[in-house]
Amino acid sequence: MLDYRVLTFLTLYDEMNYRRTAEKLNMTQPGVTQHIHCLENYYGVKLFKYDGHTLSRTNNAERLKRYFDSINAEEADIREKFIPTDTVHMTVGATKTIGEFVIVPEIRSFLQDPKHNLDLIIDNTENLLHMLEKAEIDFAVIEGVFDKSKYAYHLFKKEAFVGVCAKSHPFANKTVTLEEIFAENIVVREPFSGTRTLLHNAVTDRGFSFDSFKRCISVSNFSVICDLVANNGAITFAYQPISRCRDDLAVFSVADMQISGEFNFVYCNERIAKEKIKLIFS
Repeated sequence: MLDYRVLTFLTLYDEMNYRRTAEKLNMTQPGVTQHIHCLENYYGVKLFKYDGHTLSRTNNAERLKRYFDSINAEEADIREKFIPTDTVHMTVGATKTIGEFVIVPEIRSFLQDPKHNLDLIIDNTENLLHMLEKAEIDFAVIEGVFDKSKYAYHLFKKEAFVGVCAKSHPFANKTVTLEEIFAENIVVREPFSGTRTLLHNAVTDRGFSFDSFKRCISVSNFSVICDLVANNGAITFAYQPISRCRDDLAVFSVADMQISGEFNFVYCNERIAKEKIKLIFS
């Protein structure tokens, strides 16, 4: 069980406001301040600081947060091991491309053993990382961009990130220019998704934005995205496995914009996560 002062620190880290932290923990603001000062005195470092009226975290707070997240994962693991059972249960998070199009064979193989049980949570990167910090999932399989300074991780695989269009679209199986794709309607994922961030970075690195497209449509569901692309003349960008999910889709590339992305296993506690990852992805 984490010390109550640690819980105060973790809450303030999330809220970044002493008043809201006090309300959430049913404490007084001086009580929150006292807990933080106690931790700062114990570790001999400053954890939070004010720049004017704006509260910010120090680098030491980031390091301590990562350590406490690891301890939280360790505690969740030991609680699970105290339950007498001969079954193996895991809770795994995956971003949408990976969960829907990449890891299904591994999940199917894992579940062939009747003693194996699994909760698979498919969500966007931001939500999965938040669940990871709260020890609500054992590990996550995440596509694209995340803050690697805050989490332990290792590479699962790399995939090409390609343009996707209808087979009847003029772009199908061709290389086109940036100017040509900006004349199109584009369908992108919702904010904070890994694929949207990857595409956004590629476009802005070349001095443009999503506003450069004829129209930008945001959709959080891949089936809807595929339908819009296949039937409405729009384009999208996605990892290559998605382009193979339907016969009416084709790929295209953009000159001078070859993109690939990483699929990473992400976790807070390396020892625990790697043991569980091996059970599914051996």
